[in-house]
Amino acid sequence: MNAIALVDVRCMYVSCERMADPALKGRPVVVLSNNDGCVISRSDEAKRVGVRMGEPWFKAKSDPRLRGVIARSSNYELYGDLSARFHRIIADMSAWTQVYSIDEAFVALNRTGVEHALAIQERVHRYTDLPTAAGVGPTKTLAKIAQTQAKAAGQNLCDLTAWSQPQLAELLQATPVGEVWGVGRRLARKLEAIRVRTALELSQLDPIQVRSRWSVMLERTVRELAGTPCISVHCDPQPRQQILYSRMMDTPITERGKMRHALAQYAWQASRRLRSQRQAASLLQVWLSTSRFREQPVNTGVAVALSSTDDPAQLIRAAQAVLPKMEEGQPYNRIAILLAGLSPAGTQPTLFDAASPQTDALNQALDRLNLRFPHCVGPGVVGIKAAQSWDTRHDMLSPAATTRWDELMPVYACVPPFRPVRG
Repeated sequence: MNAIALVDVRCMYVSCERMADPALKGRPVVVLSNNDGCVISRSDEAKRVGVRMGEPWFKAKSDPRLRGVIARSSNYELYGDLSARFHRIIADMSAWTQVYSIDEAFVALNRTGVEHALAIQERVHRYTDLPTAAGVGPTKTLAKIAQTQAKAAGQNLCDLTAWSQPQLAELLQATPVGEVWGVGRRLARKLEAIRVRTALELSQLDPIQVRSRWSVMLERTVRELAGTPCISVHCDPQPRQQILYSRMMDTPITERGKMRHALAQYAWQASRRLRSQRQAASLLQVWLSTSRFREQPVNTGVAVALSSTDDPAQLIRAAQAVLPKMEEGQPYNRIAILLAGLSPAGTQPTLFDAASPQTDALNQALDRLNLRFPHCVGPGVVGIKAAQSWDTRHDMLSPAATTRWDELMPVYACVPPFRPVRG
């Protein structure tokens, strides 16, 4: 292995929106959180006109200086599909890759090094129209610093393997220790207390003493900053330890009847994620909460132990356990469901916990149906999908331009006029 690259999609959400609507390119664009609440992604043009990350949209749209800013609701179906394409392209072009996040991947480069990284970026752009920034370094930690440097400088790629030692030391000196990959906020404060304020100063610590005082993970970070690879690139994704499905509702729920339906809908969505990963859960936790901005916010939750299962009906029944604790009349505006104790699906601890063949066949039929027609029908009270008052608001939702036939991007071909050739 010659070097490691970290490939990152620039402004993932905004870039996906621009892919679906090329007219947005070059214009100030923001993507909003659930219920069109706050700004969670900004284009460079939006940053320049003064849009702040996390700014409530109702305030931003009333600011006369920001009238030209275009807002889009979060389109997770579009983002998820383009993210999957991005990672498939990278996996096809490298023997060793590691998915780091929805828009980032570590890649073990071959002997051509930078040429390999540039070829990956070129193919990603050609196949998805997504702009990327890449950092190349001898270790994963240095590749992360290189990628940050490329984005800050407005470049497509930063190759630290071609930098001299004084140049690299200058970059590490300009990098705060809190921005080093693997150093959290709390650890950064402890390091700053002993006058370790930059990545360069961290790289100069004795690794053995770092391990005895803090942890083996920080020791690896110190060695990687010094150029010694310690954190390998692996292609096998680690199985998830838990699944969280949480949404803010557009209209608060005050009645148990409506809450029963909403809980069923949310538990079913969580079960779909569970089944798509071929896992089963042995613990379900559910929370109901009112707005945290109320004078006396209300939070209610329960935990339910399960026999290892991926059956949506069982998960829906377990989620209903929170209903007796619900205070009627309180405006609950958030539901959160956590599935934990995950294991490979099909593992049954006892003979009597096994699902019936009819239940398995029904669940598989629902899976196939919803794969063809997303979110169309669920078990029991969920029923056929229809608009509900608590559904997340998406007033500015763009089309699912890559996953639904009726929303595909139209392409027009212009045939030039026929001109006879005179002989």
